[in-house]
Amino acid sequence: RVEGGKFRMGAQKPDDPDALEDESPVHQVEVSQFFIGRYPVTVLEYDRFIARGGYKEEQFWRAGGYGTFATPGHWQQQLRYPNRPVVEVSWYEAAAYCAWAEGRLPTEAEWECAARGGREGVRYPWGSQEPDRFRANYIEGGPGQPTPVGMYPEGATPQGVHDLAGNVWEWTADWWGRYSEAAARNPKGPKKGEGKVIRGGSWVSDPWGLRVSDRVWVGADERGGGVGFRCVRELLSL
Repeated sequence: RVEGGKFRMGAQKPDDPDALEDESPVHQVEVSQFFIGRYPVTVLEYDRFIARGGYKEEQFWRAGGYGTFATPGHWQQQLRYPNRPVVEVSWYEAAAYCAWAEGRLPTEAEWECAARGGREGVRYPWGSQEPDRFRANYIEGGPGQPTPVGMYPEGATPQGVHDLAGNVWEWTADWWGRYSEAAARNPKGPKKGEGKVIRGGSWVSDPWGLRVSDRVWVGADERGGGVGFRCVRELLSL
């Protein structure tokens, strides 16, 4: 559970020497409280979606992409590693799974809110200590492939959300847009863009790509061996 509320999103120099132009200006955003998956969706979990007809039920594909794919890329190879994050899924496949699981993809603001864990100015999900082989699966000292979820407990947030840095990039709900394009950024992101935002870095990322503010975009129909996702659910107020 992430309490939400107001937080300062983004990063800029000199506060963060690794900050890129796309991460600025730092701006205040407010999100409602929500539940987020403790881990990225695994191969085993995604296989249940397939087995229960998820690709054949158009109701789960309202965001688009219905009928384009039948399984993730290299699916038979992925099935050998059921506890790894599922990869080689497009944004549309990730969105469909989340709909089937009675959730949705996190907005970019929700993702960063979860990664910051209620702490102002942290650089990584675990804090501001530099990455190492105990905190994340990334290019330096990593195994050179995705690892089962939860293998790096020292890299979890204080709330116990794992693998937000490294292992696999994670799809967010938002279209890509520069922060400077709007004086007051909508927490749900722009209505259109060049591609969808992915967050968190992966097993092939350099250390700077693991920072909570780092952001990248790829086409919504692209499928990468280092891109997975996790789901969120809104927490309704009584």
